[in-house]
Amino acid sequence: MSSVQARTLAEAAAQAAKPLKAGCIVTGERVGAEVKFAMAGKAPEAGDAAPEKIVFEIGSITKVFTGLLLAQAVVEKKVTLETTLGSLLEGQVKFADPRVAAITLKQLATHTSGLPRMPENAAAGAKEEDPYAAYDEKLLLSCLSEAKLDGEGPFTCSYSNLGVGLLGHLLGKVYGMPWEQAVVEKICRPLDLNDTAVQPAAELPVAKPYDGGKEMKSWHFEALAGCGALRSTAADLMKLGEAMLHPEATPLKEAFAIALQPQADAGAYGGQIGLCVFLGKFEGDATLHHDGGTYGYCSALQVIPARRIVRVVLINNASVPGSMVIAGTSDIKPVDPAAQKEISLPEDMLKQYPGVYELDRDSRFTVLLREGKLYVNLTGQPFLRGFAKAPDRLFYKAVAAEIAFNRSEGEVRSLTLFQNGNEITAKRSSVPPPDFKLRSAKELQPYAGDYRLMGLKPFTISVKASTLFAQLEGQPAMPVFETGADRFEYDVVKAVLVFTRDDQQQINGLTLLQNGMTVPAPRVKSPTSAPKK
Repeated sequence: MSSVQARTLAEAAAQAAKPLKAGCIVTGERVGAEVKFAMAGKAPEAGDAAPEKIVFEIGSITKVFTGLLLAQAVVEKKVTLETTLGSLLEGQVKFADPRVAAITLKQLATHTSGLPRMPENAAAGAKEEDPYAAYDEKLLLSCLSEAKLDGEGPFTCSYSNLGVGLLGHLLGKVYGMPWEQAVVEKICRPLDLNDTAVQPAAELPVAKPYDGGKEMKSWHFEALAGCGALRSTAADLMKLGEAMLHPEATPLKEAFAIALQPQADAGAYGGQIGLCVFLGKFEGDATLHHDGGTYGYCSALQVIPARRIVRVVLINNASVPGSMVIAGTSDIKPVDPAAQKEISLPEDMLKQYPGVYELDRDSRFTVLLREGKLYVNLTGQPFLRGFAKAPDRLFYKAVAAEIAFNRSEGEVRSLTLFQNGNEITAKRSSVPPPDFKLRSAKELQPYAGDYRLMGLKPFTISVKASTLFAQLEGQPAMPVFETGADRFEYDVVKAVLVFTRDDQQQINGLTLLQNGMTVPAPRVKSPTSAPKK
């Protein structure tokens, strides 16, 4: 461990902000006794307000507050960590699966409940670019009544907005008030977080949300507010981080003792998880951390107790992850891919690596072998070629990262990704790797263009990193991979795109196959730019 970081957080933010087309990055960093706030980029709507007093959506950092609220409810003996859904919803929900009724509050707070990331009926509660706006208690209880699990809990940690949103809803009922009121009264006020709420004080400036250069809409929540509804400032999140750094000095010391205690293995996220707080490592030191993101904002909170460090990142542009800004402070210099030396591995060794390596129910590494070359992707990302530097060890040329294949009794059982001072290990599953066809950007370019779902909703197909990306207006772009002639599958969700051609064999549209529905999308515009490589 080094006692001097390579860059300050403000310096890392200034570098990360360079490609921003709109918006800013506000940072707060405590190192020892010194706290500094800074802003990179622009937020003209904030006027001359101090950066630390600008309001941002904090997305999933809201979950940290919900986890603390659960811990405080335990301290007050209103519930226990083993209190079940069935006991709290008795008479309100008739569960189709008794295993759902047996889910505990601890399982909701540690993402081990087995509930999916989003409710099956999420679409019924979504509004234009506002996915939670109309998701009310009626929809939530209906979802629970029909939900079925694939086994007995607790499950492997698998991130669930539904689970923590439900937790917040239940805690509001336990306290006899809306979730937001309970969070403000039980958590924010005792910690002197006066600018944290679903709607903070009107006199505070609010950073406008962007995605790239496009202005976005703010999010709103009903029944699932506990998973992402809060807005806050860098000053308030710094206070929260300082409370996590020295919980014994706060009025909530008993609640922190419960919330920050390891409660389960964190699976894909590495390390362990407390009550909605991830316990990991950064440059070898133990951390408490959580990220957040909505369609127009990104955020990150990191606490490193051993180094007395608190880092806060708030961004009003969805194109820059908060964790990436924090990674920019690392004093572990990534190996320059250009300085790496590639070696050749025998064919029989290369054949041992392809497979699916699972992080959790929704995330996995996939390793493919094509014409003697290895390609690796993480769910939701393009395939990147890996180059051998030693037996069982690959490096990337596209990014500063490495992959190690781990063996037990001579067999490859898992892989570990090394990147930005972090390590993530995924276990090999028995599922065979998919038969994806990997194409060049030039071969994929004919598919790129603008389409309209049902002739109305904009749907954009683009090519990046020799990968086809599909983006429905108001949603992030997702990669799709070729499985047959003009047929591409998502790896993030269960959905397929089938492209159609006219009599001249030119692509004139596509069809989305998802959830038993067939949705046509005629092409309205052909690409005019050269393919991206």
